[in-house]
Amino acid sequence: MHLVKVLILGITGFAGRAALNMFSSQGLKDISGTYRHSTANRGISKLNGEPSLYECDINEAVSIENVLNEIKPDIIFHFCSYVSVFSSLKNPTSTYQTNVIGTINLLEAVKKVVPLAKVLLPGSAEQYGFVSEKKMPIKETYSLNPANPYAVSKKHQEEIGLYYYKQFGLNLYFTRTFHCTGPYQPIGFVCSDIAKQIVGVERDVSSSIKIGNLDAKRDFTDIRDVVAAYWQIINDGVPGQIYNVCVGKSISIQNILDKLIGFSGKNIQTTIDQSKLRKSDVPDFIGCNTKLKKIGWTPKYTIEQSLEDLLNRTRAGSYEL
Repeated sequence: MHLVKVLILGITGFAGRAALNMFSSQGLKDISGTYRHSTANRGISKLNGEPSLYECDINEAVSIENVLNEIKPDIIFHFCSYVSVFSSLKNPTSTYQTNVIGTINLLEAVKKVVPLAKVLLPGSAEQYGFVSEKKMPIKETYSLNPANPYAVSKKHQEEIGLYYYKQFGLNLYFTRTFHCTGPYQPIGFVCSDIAKQIVGVERDVSSSIKIGNLDAKRDFTDIRDVVAAYWQIINDGVPGQIYNVCVGKSISIQNILDKLIGFSGKNIQTTIDQSKLRKSDVPDFIGCNTKLKKIGWTPKYTIEQSLEDLLNRTRAGSYEL
């Protein structure tokens, strides 16, 4: 029997780490992963599952081609990307280079080395841009109106992927993933930033926490449910199709803040940080996951479990990753 070879590009990141943990627990034996030199010291020594590791910069075409030649994977998860809206506003060139040109490098290598491999290209709900509340939940058929460099890059990544799917028949699977959280989430995202600040108060490093728009409501999925959805899509989904990955209901940032403070048990003061307020914030953002559920996926983690696990992992110091 042929052992399935899985390659996780960006294995030391948020989704990469969650995918490795899940695949290892399912008994997959042949797992490989790539990392960039700049992330090596922060992530590799703390990985579980003993994957085969390869240093790779997806911005260098020869780098990713060499990895594919070495591994000859059957399944590829493409997690090498800029994933932060805030970061993309500061670094639009790097965001586009990695998310679009890097993806072209990957797909060229796949076409040349492993044309039969299944490749998951995760996109973002940010691609939808502003959607009025009366049009919720957001369906895959809605038009895309990206409103920041990250969203633009993900829209173009998807378009590039669809071109390679149609033109060359590559086995490409697409998602538009909504907000996610859970253990190992790095700083720079609302839940992990709040969790880190709470730990700071618990350790008497600070006396209060700073937050942004508490009225905004978002559709959060646990990262472990997200990678389970990715696995479901690769195995039971249809190549060339786009799947929203979301729970299908929203929660306010105020509610998330209250839950995290509740898990702390401390009386924590909050102040509004104007720098955390985004002009493009939409009041509510809910995705439709009917298409994903039709292939057998259902979320297993509650938002309470996600936040509690995130806070506990942050206390253990992993928020520095």
